[in-house]
Amino acid sequence: MTDSLSGKTAGSSLSVLVSANRTMPKLTTIVGINVMTAACCCRWSCWTPSKRVRIGPEARAMPQPHIRPAYARLDPAHAFDGLFVPTKGKPRGRLLVEPRRFGRLEIGFQGFEQLGADDQSILLALTAQLGIERLVIEATPVGPVSKQLRLALDFNRDEGAPLATKRTSLRSLLIDAGYRDPESGAALARAKKSLNRLRATQIREIDRETGWDRACNLISLSFNHKSGEIYVAANPRLTGAVFHGQHVRVSLFERNALETEVAKLLHCWLCSNIRLGRALGNGNGAHLDTLAPHVWGLVAWERFSASDRSKRRGQLRAALDEIAERTCGLQDGMGWAIDQTSSGLVLVGRPKVLPLLESEHETPPAGMYGLTSQSDREPSSLSDWTPN
Repeated sequence: MTDSLSGKTAGSSLSVLVSANRTMPKLTTIVGINVMTAACCCRWSCWTPSKRVRIGPEARAMPQPHIRPAYARLDPAHAFDGLFVPTKGKPRGRLLVEPRRFGRLEIGFQGFEQLGADDQSILLALTAQLGIERLVIEATPVGPVSKQLRLALDFNRDEGAPLATKRTSLRSLLIDAGYRDPESGAALARAKKSLNRLRATQIREIDRETGWDRACNLISLSFNHKSGEIYVAANPRLTGAVFHGQHVRVSLFERNALETEVAKLLHCWLCSNIRLGRALGNGNGAHLDTLAPHVWGLVAWERFSASDRSKRRGQLRAALDEIAERTCGLQDGMGWAIDQTSSGLVLVGRPKVLPLLESEHETPPAGMYGLTSQSDREPSSLSDWTPN
């Protein structure tokens, strides 16, 4: 695709870092990151901006002081109960999250298929990447790709808000989403299905003060099935979170260390409700039956039989243990502090700082992975630039 995305950035424009140390040996990928490569990247001298790429007539390429941390800036509404639930091993029904109060708005979601933990992983990876490039589509885009992406969000009332956008690839998203086999046919097929479910999901906002009822798709895509190349745009709420509006931070390194659906979904909810260095419920904790609806959704939890609830309490206990055990290695033994009581009360404390890999290297998993996989040829235009 040779068309360019027309865009502006918030405070600065897209700068492409295209040169890196390419003498590093091929390494094993663990937790979505090449561990030894990360060890070689403690100094920014490994990253040399050798060329800037202009994207569209309005984009101004400016050098970035460093690569941003590997966490997703997620709009809190995108962590609502019931939006993402465990789906492994069972058919996905329709998605319906009834509008709930959120400030002066009421926000809800609906879609043809229920979203699962796999879809949440792709959305978080995408959001993290959008936060790095910081490119936006304006109200009146110039290029056809930009116009297509804006139209594909299917606004019922387009107020011209800027939309975060990025050119990426399936492989890049799969790496940041924690897949161990980002180039396998099965993983690529799952990513395509997740992207299709995300773009078929609508977010709805009802402003009780003005009376307006707005809706649009979660994301929009322009996808090349042959090359795996993707142009993507995010809805205005997600765009606002990416550009330092109200947001919660979800660590990709922590999430990618987890294995089970329940642990990943619970970790995301905990990140959305506990600030760094703080504790759940101001130190008072929460009961397992209070946490369960945040994983399976309140409607589903209320419909579970007594035996099903008992089974899911066991899954929650296992997920809490998994979060504590899998994240401590990223914090030199100081990961999430979780204490479970026999009565079902759970005390949860979040680490004061980001995981060590993030704090030191401040680059997303796909960026680390790409240090050993990029070719020596520098990009000359957007049409032949494939960053991952």
